[in-house]
Amino acid sequence: MYNAEIKTIPHRDQRYDTCGDWWKEAAWVKIRVSSMGNPDYEFLVAIHELVERQLCVKMGISEQTVDAWDTAHEDEEEPGAMEKCPYREAHLRAEAIERVLANDLGVDWEHYSKTVQATVEKTPLPKDPTAHGQTNLGVPSYQHEGVRLRHRAPPMKAKHKARSVLRDR
Repeated sequence: MYNAEIKTIPHRDQRYDTCGDWWKEAAWVKIRVSSMGNPDYEFLVAIHELVERQLCVKMGISEQTVDAWDTAHEDEEEPGAMEKCPYREAHLRAEAIERVLANDLGVDWEHYSKTVQATVEKTPLPKDPTAHGQTNLGVPSYQHEGVRLRHRAPPMKAKHKARSVLRDR
């Protein structure tokens, strides 16, 4: 295995215009995720990057190849999904895992995608459709060192629970 360092950073601090980035530095895999104000969204991007990186290594696709493709196609909505992308397979498989986790976390995929896009385009983030103007979505709040924390993801709907890979645990 290897050491991994995952950090959430302001989007302006990314190496190039992307919401998630990975590279190897000495014995460390570095992953940077743009801050979106939602820990579940940031987690999903981080997992995508970690999976994509590992698959690229297994497929013999270098970090330099990925970076060169991404920087040459920054104007595209999703460079990794483009037909001729050299790491397309790794990207699509990482997205598949990302979608499964999003479902298990109760994340609205459409809102998540719009938020990622708005972050990259440096536009205002879209309103979260799961919030419905409520502060407590039926999820318990917790006390931590005198600060009230509230899990922000809404409870999963019954149809989502039925498809969850975690349902039998």
